[in-house]
Amino acid sequence: MRESILKVGMPVLLLLAVTLQAQEEKDVGSYVDWAWQGEFKPYFEFSYGYAEPMHKLFESEFARIGTYEVKIGYSDISPFKKYILGMDERYLFGSYSNTDFNHIDSELTGVTTEATKFGFGNRLGFGYDIGGIQLLPYNQIQYVWTKFDPVDSTGISDEDRKILDRYAGAFRFGHSGEAGVKLQFAKTLAITVGYEFAVIYPRHIFWPWLGSHIIQDAALGIVSTFSEDIVNSSPFFGPLMYFVLKNGVAYAMYQGYKDKMNWPFDSETPVTMETFKIGASLTF
Repeated sequence: MRESILKVGMPVLLLLAVTLQAQEEKDVGSYVDWAWQGEFKPYFEFSYGYAEPMHKLFESEFARIGTYEVKIGYSDISPFKKYILGMDERYLFGSYSNTDFNHIDSELTGVTTEATKFGFGNRLGFGYDIGGIQLLPYNQIQYVWTKFDPVDSTGISDEDRKILDRYAGAFRFGHSGEAGVKLQFAKTLAITVGYEFAVIYPRHIFWPWLGSHIIQDAALGIVSTFSEDIVNSSPFFGPLMYFVLKNGVAYAMYQGYKDKMNWPFDSETPVTMETFKIGASLTF
């Protein structure tokens, strides 16, 4: 299991062909299996999230928002070793968030916002087959375009206004990580619980981003290789170690991105968003 923008991004565009030409689903599925070297099945996921926008230099406070998200993609959950399963899911997604969807806080305080997102991602992990129930801890990486706009920002300072103006009215590139668990029944219906941490760039500056991304990919690649060796040598503890190590590295790097969007290179402080999500999915 290795992350690669090209390996994830190029074949996932075939999902558009699936929606336009359903009669050719078998041919598309065969190509996906060949391109991604697995046995992938189409799946659909719907989730609700409770999110907190943040910015380290923002003097005011953001109100928390609710979010609804839809994923469509392909999932490969296959035997790896003994009772251990390997999971590889690749998908397109879209979501919409605002304070009206916040069904948790009784009172809302702070700057209210809304966010529209779309992008593609890859969810990887190892888990356990327990008598027909599949318990799958995972790490998820997404590349995201976000339109983040204020709804009510009256009374904020000029400095805060400048931060919001860096985002208003346009989709901004970014990325996110997620640590979560998928519990699947009868290889069809599943429940997912996850914690997502996202970075929204005010501007996408290519060369610093590329350098930062190479460092991230190298760190996650090293951890993936080490963690997969643990899975091979210790099937019982391996999936848990993969989950802890890979998400630990991803979250540690996210702490750097909160200060500098292209950490470790000197760069602008971005808006970040942390979201607790719960969802359900159906694999066909």
